[in-house]
Amino acid sequence: MMATPTDHPPGGSGWLFEIKWDGVRGLCFVENGEVRILTRNGNRCERQYPELSVLPHYLDSEQAILDGEIAVLDERGVSSFALIQPRIMNQDANSIAHMARKTPVHLFLFDLLWLDGEDWRGRSLAERRQKLEGIVKPHPLIRVSSVFEGSGNEILEAARATGLEGIVAKRASGFYEPKRSKDWLKIKLVNEDDFVICGFLKKKRDFFGSLIIGYYEGENLRHAGQVGTGFDNQTIEQLYRRMEHLVTEESPFTPEPKIPGDVVWIRPELVARVKYLQWTKDRILRAPVYLGLREDVSAKDEAGSRVELPGTEALVEVDGRRLKFTNLNKILFPKDGYAKRDLIAYYDSVAPFLLPHLKDRPLSLKRYPNGIHEQYFFQKDSPTSFPDWLRFETIEETRFVLADDRAALLYLANLGCIDQNPFMSRVGSLENPDWILIDLDPQECHFDRIVEAALLVRRKLDIVELTGYPKTTGGDGLHIYIPVEPNYSYEETKSFAEVIARTLAAERPDLFTTPRSVSKRQKGRVYFDYLQNGEGKTIAAPYVVRAYDGAPVATPLRWDEVRIGLYPTQFTIRNAAQRFEALGDLFIEVLKKPQSLHAAVGRLEKLLA
Repeated sequence: MMATPTDHPPGGSGWLFEIKWDGVRGLCFVENGEVRILTRNGNRCERQYPELSVLPHYLDSEQAILDGEIAVLDERGVSSFALIQPRIMNQDANSIAHMARKTPVHLFLFDLLWLDGEDWRGRSLAERRQKLEGIVKPHPLIRVSSVFEGSGNEILEAARATGLEGIVAKRASGFYEPKRSKDWLKIKLVNEDDFVICGFLKKKRDFFGSLIIGYYEGENLRHAGQVGTGFDNQTIEQLYRRMEHLVTEESPFTPEPKIPGDVVWIRPELVARVKYLQWTKDRILRAPVYLGLREDVSAKDEAGSRVELPGTEALVEVDGRRLKFTNLNKILFPKDGYAKRDLIAYYDSVAPFLLPHLKDRPLSLKRYPNGIHEQYFFQKDSPTSFPDWLRFETIEETRFVLADDRAALLYLANLGCIDQNPFMSRVGSLENPDWILIDLDPQECHFDRIVEAALLVRRKLDIVELTGYPKTTGGDGLHIYIPVEPNYSYEETKSFAEVIARTLAAERPDLFTTPRSVSKRQKGRVYFDYLQNGEGKTIAAPYVVRAYDGAPVATPLRWDEVRIGLYPTQFTIRNAAQRFEALGDLFIEVLKKPQSLHAAVGRLEKLLA
């Protein structure tokens, strides 16, 4: 849950006020005597803060999900982002241990989401706070953030006198909702904020002269000025190394500003914390100073789900359809705490990316009514209980459902369809697939071997002059889609994939294995499953959540991301949507650029000869 910025505290009664701590937001999952901490991006960060590993021992519970802020305090007891910034992405164990002793972090807990098998998000904040205060035991580095009742203006002035960053006002009767909410309001006193790095100016000094920064206004990035101070030599080089891989020809701004000098644009993926004097009348920062990178937030914080899902049930209008969402608090991912409402909210946010890849494709439904660890069932033939506004296609007496629009997608999510599995062909050309699927699965091997195999496939495709597009499966494998004109039979596309598979297996028998029988596949190798190219077979679509612990997402990749160190579980229901907003649909060319196989087959025959 995120707070809505405002200039003035709310009036009236029913509000609780807290200090706005200037650090890193942390969602703490406590179970089996251990703690796992996720940032707002969904990245694990407990390794950076080993002094907080004691949290389970200072909770009067076995299992809990707690929300809080991790901060470093200065000599006045005031939190400072500049003090915690060196720890955010530090991976060196010795350095981490040294900083934990020298400048330990404090964890300020302010909310309770889950406790010993019970979901607390549907209870009022007042109830959640009372319970939170009752289960947290005293510890020098772990405390429940204090709340203050009374006049918001008086509390704001007290915060100003103490030198605090600001305050947060929270409605005492409000529920915990996974979105930006007006039940939480943040009022800042210090002119510091987060801005998207959109480019840099080359200048006299090494690497760059200043950063070009912006902010989102609706869907558009607006120019906020340039930041040329606050760097030391080490920071400048580190920032440049991060930015040089993001260089692009196109300006990310709408409209593009006129900036004098040698401008280099980058993709808007990095976020900087900036201190400034004030805004000019033209909405440009006056006297900005760079404070550090925000690794824990995305370039574009989502404003939350476009559908409102209060309580355990909700009746919502979606694109002109009245949908009833039920059992919204039902936990679908027990180890991670994700409920049905989280699944629906995710699909609502990624619908613009996912729907083009589902359009006109019959779906094989896999439903998990009681979560991923309970009994699931397949459903191809749609029952008469499905609403008649859904689109159906009858194939050999089986009535398949299609998800061509947002309402259909969310309706299926409410049924417990965690992922969507479409045909590889479309209505109107069902006998002719739109792509050849290269399916690479590990046979008791590390994912680095999958990466090696994928790069060899790409090299082979380059030789025959075909383009492939990689994505994680969301499981433990990797898919490469080769878009083709819908003129070929499944038998032809399967044969092409088989030739590629057997050619690579012959060249690298140490890396690939191809037997269909699992018992005959060699361990420690990559299974090249060309048999997935078959009529009537379905495959997990890009952008869908998969029914595994961690709620991983099938994620399209750039080829430069297919490298050692990639792992499919790094993209999850918590952080994937922000990535898609930043990068756009990396798989759109699968739909827009079909390729002829005629010349490629000829080149492949020459290669074999």
